[in-house]
Amino acid sequence: MTAKEYLQQAFTIRRLIKAKESRIQELRDMTERVGQSLSGDGVRVQTSPRRDPMGDLIATLVDLERECLDDYARLLALQSEIENAINSVERHEYRLVLYERYINLKRWDDIAEDNNYGYRHVYRLHDEALAVIENGNALTTVNTPKGA
Repeated sequence: MTAKEYLQQAFTIRRLIKAKESRIQELRDMTERVGQSLSGDGVRVQTSPRRDPMGDLIATLVDLERECLDDYARLLALQSEIENAINSVERHEYRLVLYERYINLKRWDDIAEDNNYGYRHVYRLHDEALAVIENGNALTTVNTPKGA
């Protein structure tokens, strides 16, 4: 795994969390609609026993919320590792660009604008910083498999 691939993992986890949060909101909306339809008009008709649709929705919602919390914990741990890798880079400008991109998850144009850099300069600093991480000891500590 390259330094860039490693550092981009936070983006991927963040996108996954956003997708799950969207699904959670969708399920919450569904539980409201199902709850309203179950309250109905009070007329009850005897039917054969069925599964509990509200219970199924709530169980799915709770499971997804738990997964989301696990993903947040994973994201925080990964961001801590990424920060350690970034902090191992000596040059201040490299650390700044890497931190803004991979910890603050800023877009390239925002990084350039916030730091009064040209876009090309940001890309050059980024490429040079990745080379430092890959050639230095930062990547060896970051890429070491757990338990090794």
